[in-house]
Amino acid sequence: MAKQKSSINWYFLLIGIIMLYLSLPDSNTSQQPELKKITVELFKDITTVKGSRSSVDYKLWTKNYNNQFNILNGSVTRGKNEAIENLKAGQIVDLLISSSSFENLSKGEEGITIRGISLNGNTLMAPEEFYQNRKVYKTRLTVFSLFTGLMLILHGLMKVPKKINYIIIGTFVGAIVIMRIFDVGIY
Repeated sequence: MAKQKSSINWYFLLIGIIMLYLSLPDSNTSQQPELKKITVELFKDITTVKGSRSSVDYKLWTKNYNNQFNILNGSVTRGKNEAIENLKAGQIVDLLISSSSFENLSKGEEGITIRGISLNGNTLMAPEEFYQNRKVYKTRLTVFSLFTGLMLILHGLMKVPKKINYIIIGTFVGAIVIMRIFDVGIY
């Protein structure tokens, strides 16, 4: 008796289940930490981190502390990037950081996450913007992970014709483009 070949592709199925599991939201809702304001002078021009797999969009160093200060991916509101990118050495800026990061300033070893930044009283990134933008950023990653996981599970469970794959992927990409253009949904 000949052995029947299963139509289930276990590799895709397993990877899809792992992707779905990893994309589930965390049950622990973290409260916003107490923020401390520090006034610092920039040691050199702000560094833009583009095209890398870093969790940081911008890095800056100050004359006051040896720490590296980081602005995380997806933290800056659209339209305010240019103002942050134009920060130059010698400028005095106000930074908002968490209390726990404030305690680590003297050590100079740890990267410090900036939760708010202002220059000459003009807010470049408010803490509310930081938290809202980070929430939207995480939502985007979750939606992408969920879609990828579902596609992998679907592909693992059955032989899906290429035409159907292209229709599903096209619909997903089209929805993302529409959300991006009209600034709705996850954008």
